[in-house]
Amino acid sequence: MTNAIVMSLDKNHLLASPTGAVDLQSLKGIKVKYLDSSDREWFGVVEDIEEDYLVIKFDKFPGGLGQGQIIEILDGSD
Repeated sequence: MTNAIVMSLDKNHLLASPTGAVDLQSLKGIKVKYLDSSDREWFGVVEDIEEDYLVIKFDKFPGGLGQGQIIEILDGSD
């Protein structure tokens, strides 16, 4: 499992930085999950790579998601 830290947010997407060494291109199209403070799961996908960051778009933007929070990058079996 790989995690990423939210670096910046926009209206429709966010930029996140993986917490470990990983080939960013290999993560394009991979699902991500954010678990909020109420234990609600929010799902999205890595849409693109921008410099050294993952561009992530959620199906529905998570309430309470902010800079510095952790997003889980799912490994395909999830």
